[in-house]
Amino acid sequence: MSTFCERLSNLRHEKNLTLDDLANKIGTTKSTISRYENGMRQPKQDILEALANYFEVTTDYLLGRTNQKYFRADETISFHSKGKLSDKDMKMVRDLIDRLVKDHKEEEKKKD
Repeated sequence: MSTFCERLSNLRHEKNLTLDDLANKIGTTKSTISRYENGMRQPKQDILEALANYFEVTTDYLLGRTNQKYFRADETISFHSKGKLSDKDMKMVRDLIDRLVKDHKEEEKKKD
């Protein structure tokens, strides 16, 4: 469980969030976040998903099941399409995702 504690703490610090900030963002309390980071408590599924969504990482990454923070586009597309897309269609979807990510990053930079 120490991996979860460390990863949660690292992600929170990367975003320069206080315990209160993170608690407010995901709908819990400062003491609950502190307990997670200190290994005194494990999150229920809804909180784990809220944390993963907020930090835009996978729940598997948070739990230490993988070192890969994000889903790769190919894995996600393959999982959802179950081989129904041609190579040409897969390329089109990858290109679309790449463009959306690029646009999102540009918008985030404008906010900062």
